[in-house]
Amino acid sequence: MASIVSRGLDPLPPCVFDLDVLLNAPVVDLTKVTRALSSNLRFSRRVLRLSGEILAGSNESAHTVEDALIQLGPCLFHAVVLLCAVTEVGEHKTRDENAEAIWLHSIEMAILAEQIAEQSGYPPRGAACVAGLLHDIGYLPLLEAAREQGYLGRGLGPAEWRDDVALEREIFGVDHCQIGAWMAKSWKFSPSLIDAISHHHDPSKAAEDSHLAEIVFAAEHYGLGFSRQETAEGSRIARSAPADLEPLGKLAEA
Repeated sequence: MASIVSRGLDPLPPCVFDLDVLLNAPVVDLTKVTRALSSNLRFSRRVLRLSGEILAGSNESAHTVEDALIQLGPCLFHAVVLLCAVTEVGEHKTRDENAEAIWLHSIEMAILAEQIAEQSGYPPRGAACVAGLLHDIGYLPLLEAAREQGYLGRGLGPAEWRDDVALEREIFGVDHCQIGAWMAKSWKFSPSLIDAISHHHDPSKAAEDSHLAEIVFAAEHYGLGFSRQETAEGSRIARSAPADLEPLGKLAEA
């Protein structure tokens, strides 16, 4: 784990911020979205692959970026872009696997967090959705560390320690909330979003925005709990996401 942290994080792909703007426009320009993604072909392939995984089990498919955007809709496609961006961590060969490992839970939490935010009067629209989507980014380096240390081959898989912060500290010396806070600070996310990532297991410790941390905590506590294999159901539920997400650029520090 220390070696992963010491290597630092690469910046988020620059096209992510362009796509933030494009996918939140009143009318989404397919040509401009495709052009923005074409600036990073490897990242574009990752977005298309995860889009295909989400559509698996349905009667829909995505062979191009345009297909994926039309089939998923701007909000869910935006979520795919953000998840692919934050999984640009660790070995290139495992990044797609990491994205597939977290997307269903992340989408579930994004939808539930936004619903709770609306019920509790938390503005702005889409901010809780982003917080729910990104709350478990600290899980990614733990998964990489588990691979490097051979835990996955010895029967100590993520199902045994994921979201058990005490067990994570015992195994890795750190938990996913602490690692997630480091990642969020490295990427200069806003204090509110850092709070939600850092303290979604204990929102009473949130110093900047306890309301947002409480929303993500509640979403996890009352989560639907469907498995990552239920891709068709996950895709159906994901279609109930809000029409837009708060742009990540607005959630980053100035």
